[in-house]
Amino acid sequence: MPKGVRCVVEECVFNERHDCVADEIEVRSNGNDIVGTPKGTECGTFRFRDFDDGRPASRPHVHT
Repeated sequence: MPKGVRCVVEECVFNERHDCVADEIEVRSNGNDIVGTPKGTECGTFRFRDFDDGRPASRPHVHT
């Protein structure tokens, strides 16, 4: 991952001290017709961190 990709989602397994450490990221529209703002996009690379053991949860986290 290039340097400078910041992440403030503490619940993501790729967030290490607010730096994204994923090999690659996917940013996409979240389908709410306001793509011209940050509220209209989402990180498709997000994986929920299980804070009990620090590893990814056994089942993916689904946003509703």
